[in-house]
Amino acid sequence: MTRGTLVLVLLGGLALLAISIIASPSFARFTELDTTSGNTFTTRQLIAPTNLVTSARGHDVILTWNAGQNGNGYAVLGVSNGLSSDCSGVTYSSIATTTTTTYTDTNRYSPQGTFYCYQVKTIYNTWSSIANNPTAAAQIGFVANSIRMNNGGTAGQLDPNDQIVITFNQPVDTSTGPASGNTVCTETTSGTILLGSTTLSGSCYLTETVTLGKISGGTLGNNARFNATYTWGNANQTITVTIGSRIEGASNPSVGSASWTLTPTTDSTRLKSATGAFHVCDTNTGGGNCLPSTTTIP
Repeated sequence: MTRGTLVLVLLGGLALLAISIIASPSFARFTELDTTSGNTFTTRQLIAPTNLVTSARGHDVILTWNAGQNGNGYAVLGVSNGLSSDCSGVTYSSIATTTTTTYTDTNRYSPQGTFYCYQVKTIYNTWSSIANNPTAAAQIGFVANSIRMNNGGTAGQLDPNDQIVITFNQPVDTSTGPASGNTVCTETTSGTILLGSTTLSGSCYLTETVTLGKISGGTLGNNARFNATYTWGNANQTITVTIGSRIEGASNPSVGSASWTLTPTTDSTRLKSATGAFHVCDTNTGGGNCLPSTTTIP
C-alpha cells in the first residue's frame, strides 16, 4: 500500500466516524422538568414557588406566592372542589399564566360557599416545575363561614356577657353591619334568636328587621330582648355580639342543646363585602353553603 493510499484510508475512516457521531441521538439531563414535544432539551432546573395564599375579595379570589427560581413566569391552575377544602388528589386545569407573583381570579364566586383549589407552577417557555408545586383552597363568594356561642353568664341561658361570634370569609364593610342600639331578642314559637334587630323595645317577633341575621334550630325558654354591643375584629372579618342588659321579658331565656344555624340578613343594603360591595350570600345555590351551624350554647 502506497503512502497516498494509506492517507485516503485514514481520512475515509475519520469521515465515517464523524458521520456516526452526528447520526447518534443527543441526550440532556432533565431535573424536575415536564417533558415537551419537538425534541427540545434543557438542563435548566425549575424550582417551584412557595407559600401560596388565597383570599376571597368580593366576587374574586386573589392569589399571592413567593417566587420560584430559574423560570420566566408562572402557570396558575385550578379546579372546583365542592364542600371540601382538601386539595389532595384533585386534577387541575390551566387558568392563566403570569410573570408576577400575584394573580386575581375574577368572577370566581359561584356556587357561593364552595371551595376552589389552586396550584401554581414555575414555568420557563414550555417547561414547568413538577415537584413541590404549592396548592391552596379558597371558599368562594362572600359568605358567613362560622358561628360560635360563648358563655359569659349562667350556662344554658342567654344572658348578659354571653357572646355570639360570626366569622366571614372576607372583610366586611362595617358601615353596613349592625348599628349601635340594635337589639338581640328571642322568639320562642320558632326557636329563633334575632341578631341586630332594629326594633328597640317590646316583645320579640320573627318579622322584625335584622341587620345581622337570625339563629334558629333549637329551643328557647321565653321571649326576651337585650341591649347588645357589636365589635369587629380579624381585619373586619369577625363580628362579636356581646349580650347586654335585658330590657324586655320576665327572665333570661334558657337555650336548649341543638344544631343552631345562622341565616344572614336578607336586607340587600346590609352586610356588604368591603371589596365590590356585594351583599352576603346573594347566590346560595348549586351546593354552596352560606349558613354555618354550631352545637355550642351560651
